[in-house]
Amino acid sequence: MTESSPPPGIRASLNEAGELVLTAVNAPPEAVIRIDVNADSPRMLCTQGRYLAPVQAPPGARIRFRLFRGKRGITAPETFIMPGPPPARAVPSTLIPCTQDRDFMIYDWASRHEAACRIVRETHPDLLFIGDSITHFWGGAPVDEPHRDILQKSPETWNLCTAGMRAVNLGFGYDRVENALWRLRHGELDGAEDNAVCVVLLGTNNLAENTDGEILEGIRAVCREITGKLAKAVIILQGFYPRNSAREGTAERIAGINLLLNRLAAEENFIYTEPGRVMANSDGYVPEELSSDGLHPSAAGYARIAAVLAPVIRQAAEREK
Repeated sequence: MTESSPPPGIRASLNEAGELVLTAVNAPPEAVIRIDVNADSPRMLCTQGRYLAPVQAPPGARIRFRLFRGKRGITAPETFIMPGPPPARAVPSTLIPCTQDRDFMIYDWASRHEAACRIVRETHPDLLFIGDSITHFWGGAPVDEPHRDILQKSPETWNLCTAGMRAVNLGFGYDRVENALWRLRHGELDGAEDNAVCVVLLGTNNLAENTDGEILEGIRAVCREITGKLAKAVIILQGFYPRNSAREGTAERIAGINLLLNRLAAEENFIYTEPGRVMANSDGYVPEELSSDGLHPSAAGYARIAAVLAPVIRQAAEREK
């Protein structure tokens, strides 16, 4: 009589830097660990972010993890509490870098991150677009397969906007500020020119989860990550784009956040711009010909964005010559 194989599991430990290290044990080679941080949902779903590197989180943070094979969980959900006394002020989610997989039906977040790191190392770009789906769906490399036609809304206007520069699209669908922060800390800037122009558009996916101040803190952290790795980088900070929303006060809230971003740019010597202004009519409404969903630009919408943004990029490129 042979003994049965031990069940799969996950070993959790802390490394010397105080980061959480997760290791799959007795797991099939195709199994992946998925995690979330301080999540309130009672379930662990296959849409959680994939574990790709040690987890950086403040004391008291709750890290949940589970082993998946495809969409099926093969271990029970577990929770690890980061040790140490919690900080006097709760750390907002925008400052806790983490992965995500909310758009798993459209593209693979982990694969796109690997492709982005690779192309930055190989091409040494001097122009980086760092953002969420609004940036992701525009054009440029890396290109996600097999959804090229879905996620490349206007490669022609992308090329016009990036002409003469080695550009990489670091936009990731459904990213929040903390997801971009994770990506920049894990290789997406490694190999870029030290004086690269970095176009930042982040935060709209945090509107339902965070306060305006928390969003601003996260964007500030992203910009500091850029300047910490690329000492001579020129940052172009974009204001939030308008969005057709049934939630009362959204337009006013976006206007208030944009005032904060403009102030941040002035304090840090960034370039501030609001190309999203050309997406809305005089009533603040985004017409269907410019966006089918009231947020993401169509090809015509991207053409308007490019007409505003291209001269700003050229101005930024001249600053470091």
